[in-house]
Amino acid sequence: MGKYILVGVDDTPESQIALRWAVEAAQERGSAVRVVRAYLHEVGNWPALGVEGYVPSTPPVDLYQADLDAAVRFAQDRLGHERGSGWLANQAPADAILAEAVDADMVVVGTRSRNKMSAAVLGSVATSVASKAPCPVVVVRGDRRSGPVVVGTDGSVDSDEALAFAFEQATASGQPLTVVYCWRPQEQHVESAESTSELLKNWLAESLEPYRAKHPAVRVKVSVLEGRASAKLVDLSQDASLVVVGSRGRGGVAGLLLGSVSQSLLHHADSPVAVVRQRQD
Repeated sequence: MGKYILVGVDDTPESQIALRWAVEAAQERGSAVRVVRAYLHEVGNWPALGVEGYVPSTPPVDLYQADLDAAVRFAQDRLGHERGSGWLANQAPADAILAEAVDADMVVVGTRSRNKMSAAVLGSVATSVASKAPCPVVVVRGDRRSGPVVVGTDGSVDSDEALAFAFEQATASGQPLTVVYCWRPQEQHVESAESTSELLKNWLAESLEPYRAKHPAVRVKVSVLEGRASAKLVDLSQDASLVVVGSRGRGGVAGLLLGSVSQSLLHHADSPVAVVRQRQD
């Protein structure tokens, strides 16, 4: 079922959590896992290079290889030998992951726990991969847990891609699916907010029919909420197993690869977040 799930690892606990998440997702989907362990040594940047009598130390490639071998063995022990592979890449981590993502169904990367410095902690690798990968990217925070898959939609093409991925993930994991549409009523129309919400709920339920037909086993809850999508989805992430969003929503500006909602979730969500870009033909 699919090509493989790609996961980036290093020597941090967060990457081990991402590895476990990827392997468990592969077990559910019947997929393979490919592990990337990247490192980057730029000999020309060593300050002592060129000093007479100086012999630069050998980069600890064996340590990187050991990280990779352990991760691949972990995947193979749980998926079978033929469904676990790896690549040791002398490249910047984001570049290595993006190179392999071309043939992946999904990319999984880890990030640190949410805290007051979360925007800085997310890191350039997760941000770059989520912005540029040609397939869905799951940024994992914390151990895997049960709970609904939550997906935000706004009727855009990007959110259609997010819906398709969310239904697939709910089917594979056996978790229920909560589809969320957020809107902000204008003050002058407060008296019609209730009727507008009902109309939106009916429209949303009707728009989901093709996905329901393709994934009849998924238990679907439709939720129309008043308020900012980023804030509502962050709240829902507290009990979710995964929150899924498109990379840009309605009104996205060309060149801004991650919209405000996806950025906010990557920085502040309590659960793993999947960012789904529009497929490029």
